[in-house]
Amino acid sequence: MLKSMTGYGQATLEGKDFVLSIEVKSVNNRFLKISGKIAEEVAYLQNELEEEIRKYVIRGSISFAVHFEPTKYENLYEIDEEVLKKYLHTLNRLKAELHSKEEILLKDLLLLPGVIHIEEALILGKDEVLPIAQEAMARALADLVQMRAKEGATLDQEFRKRSDMIGELLERIRAEAPQALTEYHTKLEDRVNHLLSQKGVTLAPEDLLPEVAILAERSDITEEISRFESHLKQFVETLDSPQPIGRKLEFIVQELFRESNTMSSKSSNSKLNQSIVEVKAEVDRLKEQVANVE
Repeated sequence: MLKSMTGYGQATLEGKDFVLSIEVKSVNNRFLKISGKIAEEVAYLQNELEEEIRKYVIRGSISFAVHFEPTKYENLYEIDEEVLKKYLHTLNRLKAELHSKEEILLKDLLLLPGVIHIEEALILGKDEVLPIAQEAMARALADLVQMRAKEGATLDQEFRKRSDMIGELLERIRAEAPQALTEYHTKLEDRVNHLLSQKGVTLAPEDLLPEVAILAERSDITEEISRFESHLKQFVETLDSPQPIGRKLEFIVQELFRESNTMSSKSSNSKLNQSIVEVKAEVDRLKEQVANVE
C-alpha cells in the first residue's frame, strides 16, 4: 500500500499519579530521521520510544513530543527549605544594601536551582511509566500511519491518472517520430547537396544517402521511446507493491526524466519537441509528488 510521508498522531493515557501525552508528526525525508522532545522527568524514555517509532515507520522525518503531568504533586516533589531560606536571606540582605523596594515573591524563589527536588522514585520509576508511554506512542503512531495511508491512497490515484496521461503523450510521440525522422532525413540531404553544389562538388546518390542516413539515425528516438515505455510500465506495477516503494519510485522517475531529456536533445522537429516537452512536464510533476512517498 502506498503511503505518504506526511502525518500526525496524538494519544493521552493516565498512569498512577501521572498523565502522559504524546504527539507525533512526520514530513518528507529521504531516510528515517527521528527527533524527540521529552519532559525532563521521563527523559529516560527516549530510546524505547524511538524503537517504537521504527516498528511503524520506514521513511520520513519524525518528530515527537512527550508531555508528562503529575497528578499528585505533593508525592512527587520536595521543597528544600534550607536552600529556600538561604536564597531568601541573601536576597533580603542585598535588597537592604541596595535600598531596593523590589518585592521578593515566593513563586520566583521556587524556580531557583536546588529549591525543588524531584523524588527519586519518579525518576527511577521506568517500570511504571514505560508501558504507559509505549502504549500512548503506539496509539499516536496508529493515527499517524492511518493519515499517511489515507494521503497515500490519494497519491496513488493521482499517480495512475498521470501515468495514463503520460502514456497517451508517449503514443503521440511514437506516432510523430517516424515522420519527424523522415523530414529530418530529407532536410539533411537537401542541406548537404546545397553545400556540395556551392563547392562545385557532386556525389552519386548511392554515395550520399548512406552518409545522410548515418547522421539522421542520430535523431532516431525509437530506443528511448521503448525504454521510457518500459519504465512507465514498471512505475505503475510498483504502485501495487505491499512494501514501501518511495525510493524505487524516485529511481524510476529519474530514469523517465533521463529518457525524456535524451529524446528532447535528439529531436529537431518542432511538433515532436512540443509533445516531448509535455511529457517532461508531467514527469517533473511526478517527481515532486513521489518525494512524499514512504
